[in-house]
Amino acid sequence: MVYRIGIAGCGTVGRGLVALLGEKREYLEKKYGFRFTLNLVSDFIKGTVASDDGMDPADIIKNLNEKGDLRFMKEAQEVTGTNPLANLLARTPVDILCDATPTNYETGEPSLGILRTAIQSGAHAVTCSKGGVGLDLAGLQELASAKDVQIRYESSVLSGTPLLNLVRGPLAGCVVEKVMGIVNGTTNYILTMMEGGAGYAESLKEAQRLGYAETDPTGDVEGFDSAVKVCIMAQEFFGRKLNVAEIDRQGITALTVSDVKTAQAEGKRIKLIAGIERNGDSVSGYVKPIAVGLSHPLASVMGATNAVCLTTDSLGDVTIIGPGAGAKETAQGLLSDMLSIQALSYR
Repeated sequence: MVYRIGIAGCGTVGRGLVALLGEKREYLEKKYGFRFTLNLVSDFIKGTVASDDGMDPADIIKNLNEKGDLRFMKEAQEVTGTNPLANLLARTPVDILCDATPTNYETGEPSLGILRTAIQSGAHAVTCSKGGVGLDLAGLQELASAKDVQIRYESSVLSGTPLLNLVRGPLAGCVVEKVMGIVNGTTNYILTMMEGGAGYAESLKEAQRLGYAETDPTGDVEGFDSAVKVCIMAQEFFGRKLNVAEIDRQGITALTVSDVKTAQAEGKRIKLIAGIERNGDSVSGYVKPIAVGLSHPLASVMGATNAVCLTTDSLGDVTIIGPGAGAKETAQGLLSDMLSIQALSYR
């Protein structure tokens, strides 16, 4: 089978996915038998291109590099209607729709609508956006089951680091009893700088300069990004739906260098921890700065790196560490989900 691929969102991650598909086309076919055509790329700002025959990823990247827009390409399309994606998918059907749009922590849009539209059209859905799956994973899974397609979202938690696939695959059969993790690279970078003596404001400014933090960093530093990831993990690992408002959330904005130094003097290191705990039949989630002992697996995770420690019934504590951000890293998570879709489709 040749998979027709569509991409919604052509910002940093979407563009990274286009490039990765182009770079690895021959490898993917030789190693995994994964053959594809890139049939649709749509971005609210940059425009939309579509082709039944498929487009060369290199042409799209070249056009973006030279003109910064898709509207100049011969495959450019008009986007119309109250649900433009549905119209596009009706004209140019795809087998896998990859959602690489920004996250809205309150509404889940545009991701939630994109995923629903893709699934309704009969396409498998893959996303790196936390919004839609964070708010209504169960509803999306139910819709996907009804349409006999898959929804995958590995990149929504740790970018390309395979946390979800670790639990689904190698840890299959284990019961996850507790989760503790550093799931936001921006805050971990800021805390690393503060440990070196820089103040919070200075550390944030440097994180923004390096592209780790947005111009408005509220989602990261106030813990919203981590909280919605807790919601995803609660549904994935514990089968419980938690809303962001239910998460005991505290960011890092009130921390001072003095707090960091006090922890150091006590043989500890402050990390913004995203956690989930099971207490009997109840499951609760939190995001808060915690001073962990230097012997704890999370204490050694520095810079923009992410890590999650899973406490399981059969294996005890298992920790996975890897990049939690980056265009190519996140695109790799989307790609791995597409390969999982192919593998499961042949069973």
